[in-house]
Amino acid sequence: MNLDETRNGILKTIENKGGNAPMKILHGYSKLIHQVAHREFSELMEGLVNDELVIFNDDTFILTEKGSKLVKSL
Repeated sequence: MNLDETRNGILKTIENKGGNAPMKILHGYSKLIHQVAHREFSELMEGLVNDELVIFNDDTFILTEKGSKLVKSL
C-alpha cells in the first residue's frame, strides 16, 4: 500500500467523476485498487480536506480549485 499513490488516485477519480464523488465510491476504489482499510481511508481523506484539496459535503467529496490544479499536474 502506497498512500501517495492512493491519494493521487483518489484525486484523479474525483476529477474523472466530474469534480465530485460520493464517499462510498472513493472508499470502494481505495479498498479494491490500493488495499486501503477503513482507518487509513479516513485518515487519507481527512488529510485531503486539511490540505484544502477537497471539501466534504453531504457524503460527497468535491475537488477544490487547489485540488483541480494538483490533479492536472499529476
